[in-house]
Amino acid sequence: MRNFTTEDDDTMEAMNEDDLGHMQAKQIKHAQMKQKLGEEYLNRTKSILKTELTGRNTIKAISTYATPVLTFSFGIVKRTPTDLENLQTKMRMLLTRHRFHHPHAAKERLTPPRQMGGRGLIDITRLHDIEVKLLQTYLLNK
Repeated sequence: MRNFTTEDDDTMEAMNEDDLGHMQAKQIKHAQMKQKLGEEYLNRTKSILKTELTGRNTIKAISTYATPVLTFSFGIVKRTPTDLENLQTKMRMLLTRHRFHHPHAAKERLTPPRQMGGRGLIDITRLHDIEVKLLQTYLLNK
């Protein structure tokens, strides 16, 4: 390990690969990042569901507290449609376990807006496609 000396004669230790916040070294570790971000997303959702908020406030909390964990990685971390579908399945199982969604209810009812009779939950696969497309247009225009 190499140490660095600043202008004030202070000594700083070099960082390891493990010290970096999001598994960033010379390359992105996609598999580990997907797992870590998915676990954080589900943990945040679980903590929201334990609060027993009303349905509208629960969806709003998931949209503002849990979903951004995934959103910032879209377009950077490689994800397949199967990965996103598995994450949505785990999310639905979590919603069912915490009595937010009935096991025999239609899974399609979760994502439409409340005005159309749905719950208003953000569809992760659709959000992924939108974010990747926006990132592509941004990079092409710059």
